[in-house]
Amino acid sequence: MSLLQRLWARRRERPVLVAVAALLLTSLLAYPAVDWWLRSSVEFASDFRFGDFGAYTGAVDRWQDGRSLYPRNEDGGFWGTYLYPPVVVLLFWPFEALLSFRDGAMAWLLASGVLCWGGLQALVAALGYDLRWFERVGLAALLAGFHPAVLTAKLGQTALFIGGLLSFAAAALVRDGRGPAVGPDAGACGSDSADTGLRDSPWALLAGAATAGVAVLKFAYAPIGTHLLHDRRRLVGALLVVPPVVWLSVRFFGVEAHLTYLDVLHWGVTQGRDGARSPTLWLAPYYKPLAWLPANATLGTAQAFRVAASAAIAALALLAPPRARRTVFALGVAAFPLLTPQTYTYYFVALLPVAVLLLAGEIERNGYPELVLLGVLLVHCHAYGLRFLVLTVPNAVPAFEALEPVYLLFQPGLWGNVLLVGLAAVRVTQTTALTEILSTADELGTEGSRNAADGD
Repeated sequence: MSLLQRLWARRRERPVLVAVAALLLTSLLAYPAVDWWLRSSVEFASDFRFGDFGAYTGAVDRWQDGRSLYPRNEDGGFWGTYLYPPVVVLLFWPFEALLSFRDGAMAWLLASGVLCWGGLQALVAALGYDLRWFERVGLAALLAGFHPAVLTAKLGQTALFIGGLLSFAAAALVRDGRGPAVGPDAGACGSDSADTGLRDSPWALLAGAATAGVAVLKFAYAPIGTHLLHDRRRLVGALLVVPPVVWLSVRFFGVEAHLTYLDVLHWGVTQGRDGARSPTLWLAPYYKPLAWLPANATLGTAQAFRVAASAAIAALALLAPPRARRTVFALGVAAFPLLTPQTYTYYFVALLPVAVLLLAGEIERNGYPELVLLGVLLVHCHAYGLRFLVLTVPNAVPAFEALEPVYLLFQPGLWGNVLLVGLAAVRVTQTTALTEILSTADELGTEGSRNAADGD
C-alpha cells in the first residue's frame, strides 16, 4: 500500500490529519504554476536570476586572479559579496570553470536539487518505508513546489545542497545500529544501550561528518550540531572532517584570507543584531523571528533569548537517552532558523528532514502528525502569507494598520518554525532521565497512597 493510500485509509479515524495533508499537498503541487503566473503578471515575484550564485562565481574569479575573496563595500561591510569560508570556493569552482554563468547556475541548481531529493529518499528508506517509483516522482514534485526551495533556486543559493546533506545525516543517524528497535524515538534498528565502539559505528561517523560539512559550508547553521552532543561517535565523525578541510583551505587560500573571514563573521553577527526593517518593506527572503522582542541597551533581548535557548537545547541533548536521537536531531535543526543571528526564508529547506523525522515519530506513537504538516504548510506560505497580511489586508481593511507594531508576530514561518521546535522539544523532554525520575516518583507516591488506604 502506498503512503497516499495509507493516508486515505485513515480519513475517518483522523479526519483533521487527512484534511491538513490534502491542503499541504495541493498547495505544494500547485505552487509552480502559481509562481509562473506571479512572475508573468506582477512585479514583486522575482525571476530566476541566480544573484547569489553570481557572488559565488565572483569569488572564484577573484581567487583565480589573485585578488581578495572578500572585497569590502564603501561602508566597510561585505553586503552583496561572497560570505562563505574560503574553502567553499572549491565547491563552486567546477561550475564557473567549465560552464557559462547561466549554464553553471542551472547545473548547480540541478546538482543540489538532486542531492536534496536523494537525501530525503534515503531518509524515508532508513525509516522503513519503501517508496514506489511514482512516489519518488511525487516527492520531486513536492520539493519543486516548496516555496523556500523555489526561492533558493531563484537565487542560486546553497539551501538545497545543505538540505541534502542534512537529509543524508539524518538517514545515517536513523540507520545507526544499536540492537532491536524500541519505539518512535529509536532509529531503524536503535535501542537504549550505551555507545558502541567507533569501528562498529560507520553510520554514526557518517552522520557527524555530514553535519560538519554543513557547518563548514555555512556557520549560521551551527545549531544543527546539537545531536553531536548526544553521541560521542557522531562528534568524532564531525571532528574527523576538520583536519582535511583546514589543510585544503590553507593550502589553496592562505592564512590572510582566513583572517579576513573573521572580519566577515564579526560583520555578519553585528548585522544580525540590528533592528529589523518593517515587514511592509517586503522581500521574499524576509524572516525576522525574534525582531518583535523588545530592545535592551546592554544585551539585546533577542540575543539573550538565543543564548538561553541554545543552552537549554544543549542541556536536553546531553540529558536525553540514546533512543531519543531522532528527536534530538530534529530539535537542533528545527531551532537553527530561530536562533541564528541572520536568517532567511530559504533556510526553511533544512526543516524538510526535520518534518520527515517528526512525522514518522508522531505516526508511530499515534501522536500529533497534524502539527508537523501544519508547521510545513506555514513555512511554505511564509513569504507571500506575510505579504498578504501586511500589505494586501491593510489596503482592503484600513483599520488593520493599527496592528502594524505587531506585524512581526504575523509571520507564518515563525509559527510554523515554533510548532516544529516545540513538538521536538516536548518529545525530547519526555525521554530525559529527569522526566522519567519524576514520573517514577509520582507512580511510587500513588502506589504508596493506595497501600496506605488498603491498610486503613
